[in-house]
Amino acid sequence: EIYTLARTFDGLLETIDAGMQREKQFTSDVAHELRTPLTAIYGYAQYMQKAALSQEDAQFALDTILSESRRMQLMANQLMELSGLRNGEIQMVAQNLPGILDAVRRTVAHKLSENQIQLITFSQVETVMGDAVLLQSLLVNLIDNAAKASRPGTTITLKTFYEDGKIVIVVSDQGKGMDLKELERITEPYYRVDKSRNRKEGGAGLGLAICSQIARCHNASLTFQSEPGHGTTAIVIFTTP
Repeated sequence: EIYTLARTFDGLLETIDAGMQREKQFTSDVAHELRTPLTAIYGYAQYMQKAALSQEDAQFALDTILSESRRMQLMANQLMELSGLRNGEIQMVAQNLPGILDAVRRTVAHKLSENQIQLITFSQVETVMGDAVLLQSLLVNLIDNAAKASRPGTTITLKTFYEDGKIVIVVSDQGKGMDLKELERITEPYYRVDKSRNRKEGGAGLGLAICSQIARCHNASLTFQSEPGHGTTAIVIFTTP
């Protein structure tokens, strides 16, 4: 009994230590993410203050400051959303899923059109339990992530259906795909498969971490299937109808 208790205690300490390491890494990642836009904002503000600039150079500096400020605002909003999802509970209400899909299509339409990407939807589910705003955020983030990995002229598919009595939502793209090592980490806050691409587009690296938390709040699992060169499929399975 003493041996069993010791092993249980050791296991508990390892769990606590792992949790502390994750929080430490998260804090380090936040600091790293904030450093880049802050450096750019401060540097260009100094540049505008001390240098005699042409109108074109001044406009470029101002555009950069505004762009980096927007990225910091996005990051702050996503951090608040992620914190709220970790600590709070949501009200599970019957939602009209086709209505949510219509709202998602309107939200992503402009960006997909700009990138010449087509969204195709198939829905066999009428009602899902949950929070409409969070479910919309989940799907928009999954589609946005798929779009970032996709080439012009390709298609993203969004399907909803029942499998073994459970509601399933699937988002598939025809993008570059990922290997197993990347798949295991994509829902970690600030992890990027393609750092240069997402940073260029202003992503804060929190989209899939938020998706994972939203799924948990809805008693759902979020998994990914992918293979380099053959696209990625995100699968959300609700444990209750």
